[in-house]
Amino acid sequence: MTDHAAIPASRAASDRDGKHLTLMLGKEEYGVAVRDVREIVGPMPVTPVPGTAAHVLGVVNLRGKVVPVLDLRVRLGLPPVEVGPRSCVVVCQGAGSALVGLLVDTVVEVLTVRAQEVEPPPTMAGAEVQGLAKVKGRVVILLDVPATIATGQGAGF
Repeated sequence: MTDHAAIPASRAASDRDGKHLTLMLGKEEYGVAVRDVREIVGPMPVTPVPGTAAHVLGVVNLRGKVVPVLDLRVRLGLPPVEVGPRSCVVVCQGAGSALVGLLVDTVVEVLTVRAQEVEPPPTMAGAEVQGLAKVKGRVVILLDVPATIATGQGAGF
C-alpha cells in the first residue's frame, strides 16, 4: 500500500490525463501512459535468471539490448496463464533509460483519458495503481509504470 495523498494533486492529475495504451489481463482492462511505452513486440524466448522474483520471467535480447521481462499478471497478484495467440510484450521505459518488458494478455487500443474522468485509487490499492478511469462506459485501471517496474526490479532488474 501507498499514501496516494503524498503525490501533489497537480502532478497526479497531469499524470493521469492524456493518452493511455489499454491492455487486458483476464477480463480487466488496464491503462499505461503512452509516454512510458517504447514499443510492443510479440512473445519471444525468455532466458530465466536465477534468484529473481516470481514475476520476473527473465531477460530477452531485443535488438542487442538485454531487457528484463515481467509477467504483469503475476506482478499484480493475478494467477499466471499460458502465453496465448494475442499475448504480447509491452516494452516500457523505467527510471532513467532502463527498458522493461511487461507480458500482457492482449493490447486493446490507445485511449484518451481526461483528468476529470479519473478517480483516485482506493486506499487499499498498491503503489502501481494510479487511478480508475471511467471512459466509454467502462472502468480502466491506470497503472503507474515506474512504480510497477521499480518494485519489480529485484536482483538487478
